[in-house]
Amino acid sequence: MAEETQTQEEVKTTEEPTTYTQAQLDSEADKRAAKALETAKAKWEAEQAKALEDAKSEGARLAKMSADEKAQELEKQRQAALDKREAELNQRELSASTKSLLVDKGLPTDFAGSLVALGDADKIKDAVENIQKTIQETVNKQVEAKLQTDPPKNGASALDGADDPFKKIMAQYKKNRR
Repeated sequence: MAEETQTQEEVKTTEEPTTYTQAQLDSEADKRAAKALETAKAKWEAEQAKALEDAKSEGARLAKMSADEKAQELEKQRQAALDKREAELNQRELSASTKSLLVDKGLPTDFAGSLVALGDADKIKDAVENIQKTIQETVNKQVEAKLQTDPPKNGASALDGADDPFKKIMAQYKKNRR
């Protein structure tokens, strides 16, 4: 049994890796690109066919309506388009004001996309203030941690008292001056 496993391992290690020519690689790449293009084209054609069918059904539906119903339907569509444009404009305005607020608070504008999802200027302002406060506290804690040092172990920092070399030098200087 051990000999069989050893023989199989020898067979696996003696196989050489397959090598391809540049022409074979180019051919494979061309095949894959053609397949991707075909898939994309089929998807696009399906989307176009669906859009055409939707337009035909909408036209047929409008043809069955009276003049008043058509006018009401067109007004509804126009109002829906206006509402959509207004919502997009409000979204852009909210995004711009959020970025401005972040810049004013000294925060990166990368947060703007996430904050705009809140949808309300007051909520965004509160969130920005909370973020700023949290970041500031974290930075302060890290700075304090970096600034903390251990007192010297040899007592060199205790310069108050009789052992202070500076005081000794000053005392000698004052004696010499008199």
